[in-house]
Amino acid sequence: MEVMCVPHDPTIPAALRSGAELPVAAAETRDAFAHLRGRLDAARPDVIVMVAGDHLNQWFMHQMPQFLIGKAPRAQGPFAHERELFGLEPYDTRVDGALARHLLDRGLDGHFDLAYSDEFTLDHGFVVPLGLLRPEQDVPVVPVFTNVMAPPVAPGSRFFQLGQAVRELIESFDEDSRVAVVTSGHMSNAIGGPRMTDFVREPLTPWDTATWETLHTGDIAELVAGATFERLSKEGNGTPGFLDYVFSLGLVGDARATWSRLISGPTQPPAGFLRWSESDLMAKAG
Repeated sequence: MEVMCVPHDPTIPAALRSGAELPVAAAETRDAFAHLRGRLDAARPDVIVMVAGDHLNQWFMHQMPQFLIGKAPRAQGPFAHERELFGLEPYDTRVDGALARHLLDRGLDGHFDLAYSDEFTLDHGFVVPLGLLRPEQDVPVVPVFTNVMAPPVAPGSRFFQLGQAVRELIESFDEDSRVAVVTSGHMSNAIGGPRMTDFVREPLTPWDTATWETLHTGDIAELVAGATFERLSKEGNGTPGFLDYVFSLGLVGDARATWSRLISGPTQPPAGFLRWSESDLMAKAG
């Protein structure tokens, strides 16, 4: 199993296609995605479990599942307004129905009652990472939608437990199936309002710096305990997207990242990239 955490800023793809000379942070973001695309290609996954939050595009405050598996025959996106606003290209690939049903059915056995839907659209939280990591659109996916925006939002401990459960379920699925897990979220981030461009004057906040250090050398249990919607929202209303990175921490156990990059600059919000290689995860498990 290969595990990756990546950002999903919807302005990234158009910036990389522009042909203009890129600012330093954008060039580093391009290179980080290219590196992970190469590693994903080398891993030869049979399926990608793609984890991200829906940005209030299809579920809203009056009906919001905490954790939902998409199990339609195909996964398609993004929404029309995202194509028009951000220039995102369409993504369309098959859903691995067998793994999706396994996560649902066996999840119930383990007391993790995931919601499901046969009617969904992949928004930019899914399309941006998939488009940059697997533009061929030839690997089936299992989309896992998380609620990181509409209170009440599950605490980091619950995201961590879901990661633990999903790893156990993947390992019990099919020993010959090669699975990659890609989660997409945020470091500090604000959407709209007066704090949206704070990164221009402060590319990395103290929270970004401390959190990144903890991810590599600190107390993960303490980090998970502090990852609540209320606490993360103080860093910006988009920062609870970091909870999807917490999901990955549950997935990888106590293994530290094989490779990582924290990219920041006055032209974009901070972008965190993490990768855990299959060999490192197996060695740690052994």
